Amino acid sequence: MNLHESQELMQKLCLILLVLIVSGCAVKVKTYQKPDQSFDAYKTWCWLEGCEVTYQGPDYLYDQRVVDEISNAVAYNMYQKGYEQSDETSDLMLNFFMIVEEDSAEVADNYDGLMPEIGWIGNLYPEYEKFLKGSLIIDVIDREKSEVIWRSNAVRYMELYPVYDKAEIWSAVEKAMKKLSVVAEPK
Repeated sequence: MNLHESQELMQKLCLILLVLIVSGCAVKVKTYQKPDQSFDAYKTWCWLEGCEVTYQGPDYLYDQRVVDEISNAVAYNMYQKGYEQSDETSDLMLNFFMIVEEDSAEVADNYDGLMPEIGWIGNLYPEYEKFLKGSLIIDVIDREKSEVIWRSNAVRYMELYPVYDKAEIWSAVEKAMKKLSVVAEPK
């Protein structure tokens, strides 16, 4: 195998590795809860903006189906934890928003000149693969105190032009809300 063929093979392997890392990347979740915060008194919740879901995120990624799926998944998880969706007088107010940043990784080094018969190699320049790093942030706010008492930040690498996938959305929201306290049983 000559130098040019080994470079091409290396490029392909690097690209395959990057695709596997990006596409197979699990959702990583970090949660924050206000220190010594008890959820015993909370029973009801509502969306932050007049009990209506609002989209907060990059305009170019806006898709009403995605917003609906995220809000439905959040509502379902709240229901599963024993919280009742109510009105503006609810104990808790919920909000979610998305942050997306473009990122890249070097996948190969390319050469602009190669003459195998004499071994000359021209200029070296890197090749990059671009992808997105997306965060779904869910805030739980004490309505009376107007302060965030719990936050989840679910981060995932995704394609530059993500495709709507209901199962992935529901899975990510479930992971994001896993550590939220359940409603306390009446004593």
